[in-house]
Formats: sequence, structure tokens, C-alpha cells
Amino acid sequence: MKKIAILTITDGQNYGNRLQNYALQKVLTGLGYDVETIQRRTWRDLRGIKKYKQLIKNMIKSVLGYPSCRFRKLRVRSFDKFNKRYLKFSDVVLCDNRYPSGLSKRYDYFVVGSDQVWNAGFRIIYEDIKNHLAYFAESQQRISYAASFGTNCIASGYEDIFKEELPKFKAVSVREISGVKIARECGVEATVVIDPTMLLTSTQWLEIAKKPSYIEDEPFVMTYFLGGRDDELKDYIRRISEGKKIVDLEIESVTDDKISSIDVYCSAPDEFVWLAANADCIITDSFHATVFSILFHRPFCVFERKAINKSYKMGSRLDTLLGLFHLDRFHDSNRSFSVIPEEYVTDEIEQILMTERKKSMEFLRSALSE
Repeated sequence: MKKIAILTITDGQNYGNRLQNYALQKVLTGLGYDVETIQRRTWRDLRGIKKYKQLIKNMIKSVLGYPSCRFRKLRVRSFDKFNKRYLKFSDVVLCDNRYPSGLSKRYDYFVVGSDQVWNAGFRIIYEDIKNHLAYFAESQQRISYAASFGTNCIASGYEDIFKEELPKFKAVSVREISGVKIARECGVEATVVIDPTMLLTSTQWLEIAKKPSYIEDEPFVMTYFLGGRDDELKDYIRRISEGKKIVDLEIESVTDDKISSIDVYCSAPDEFVWLAANADCIITDSFHATVFSILFHRPFCVFERKAINKSYKMGSRLDTLLGLFHLDRFHDSNRSFSVIPEEYVTDEIEQILMTERKKSMEFLRSALSE
């Protein structure tokens, strides 16, 4: 059996990241391959003397009254359980653009993606950017599936690396239309495919969905924001929830003093799936929360995440996603919903999903052919 290694972001506790990893593994396994995800060690994984220095810094901050992050360990534990149950990891660990000798001979293909694996504005990406481009592999072994630059341009200073390495890929696919333009600037024609999470049906996702213990039999609104919440947004959520329970999912980096519920904060990825499938409404700025809203036909409203500057816009993948399904779901202050947004025509959504799944699977099969 031929072997495939997935190259994606493996650190942190981000719901979309873990679920896209699971989905891509399941799809490739279904095509008859032995699939593993290669782990990456980043600056977050301190070792040796650096780790002890960080512990001392944390102790000093605690004494000085800085907000602590003790509950993050509980969240890490929840995600580790999900990883252990649903994902197969290689014993290979990549970091700092280094790789073990003979790595290219251990696998037949290296599939880069999905998620923001090419967003060189992130430290966890640019510190290991060459490995994210599988530079250790032969050209015929390199494939990208729904790889995302995250923004509408390559981060300054990394253009030459992409122009050198991207043309070496056997086949390139990206997650958003802006990625096609970026790839073309690097001399490569890329195909837009759907995110791996959308290759699985809602029925397949419900097979792993797990109801959180903190949920009673009551209607609820799910929120998930990666870009923070100001007072205006909080007021909007209160108004749209109409008195229903609000399940506020938090990003991993929030400090203890900002966590409204420890149980919700420690929700695992399979619990995220259940919440998305059963919420009365989903309010978010997250790409993957939007994906699952569409998969489960949930009423939803999307807020654009604020970027540092307009040239570094992070909403391009949401523009592509919503445009594909002809959904006008971006929040507009001049057209503010006062109640839960209306539902939409699901037959049309399912037809588009079937068409896009077929096209995306054709790309994968062709890329993996001899």
C-alpha cells in the first residue's frame, strides 16, 4: 500500500485545524492509501533550558498579577484525546526547516494542506516555511490540497521562497480565489478546491459528533470568534439569541480571566461538531464555523475578522466560500439582524456540494496518479 504524509499545522488547539486534518486523512485513506500526519515542533514547544526560563517568567508574571493561562492545559488534554482517537501521526518531527535524512523515501506523496499552511505572516509558518513547501521531497511527490495563504498576498520577505518552491509541485490546489492569483504570480496555475471538511457529508460528521456534558436539552446559539468581540458585537449576540442559551467558544490563547465557562473553553473538536449540528444559530468570524453551518444547514451570520491592514485581508477565504454557495451572510451594520437569520434553500446547497466534491476528488485522484 502506498503511503502519504500530510503536512499541515499540528500545534495549538484550533477546531478547524484539527477537523480539516481528520477529514483529509479520512478521504485519502478512503482512496486506498496509508496516511500519516507529520508532526511539527514550533516555538510553542519549548525544550531544555528555554522551557525552564519560560516557567520562571510565568511565575514572575503570576506574582506581578498578570492574567494566567492555567486552564489551557485542560484544553490541550481535550484536543490530545481527539488526536489520539482520530488521527494517525508519523514518528517524524519537523522544525526550523530541518528534516531527517531519507524522509522523501519513506512516503510516496506529501500532501500539503489544508488550513493556512502558507500564511507566512504567522510565526509557526515562517519559522519552518521550507518544510511547509515540502522542499525535501521530489517534485512528483509534492501535492497541495486546499492550501491557504490566509490573506490576499504573500507576507513581505517570503515572495522569493514561494517563487522558487511552488513551481516544483506536481499539482497545486488552493482554498480561495485569491490563492490562484498568488500562485500565478509565482508562475503556477492552481485549482480552487473545497476545504477537506466539506468533502465529508453531514452524516459522516455526525458519526464522530459528541454531545458536550454541559449542554442540557435547551435551544442555544453558538458563537466562535478568532478576532475578538467588542461591546457592539456582544450586544448583537444578546439581541439575536432571543433569550436562548449562548455557547461562547473561545480561541486557545485567551487568558483565564477572560474565560466565561471553563467547560465550554475545554470543548474538544468532536464536541464542536455536535454544537454546530445542533445550534439554533451560529455567529462567527471563523472559516470553519461557517463551513459547518453550511454542512448542517444552520442559520448563521458571519462577521469579517479585522486585519492589521487592508492589504492583509483575512476574509478572502470566506468571500470564496460564501460566493460559491450564493449566500449573503456577512453582517452589515446597515442591515443588522434583530432576530435569528432566516434559513436558506438547502436543496441548492446540497447540489453545489455534490458538484464541488466531485471536482475536488477528481483533482486529488489526478494528482495522485502516476
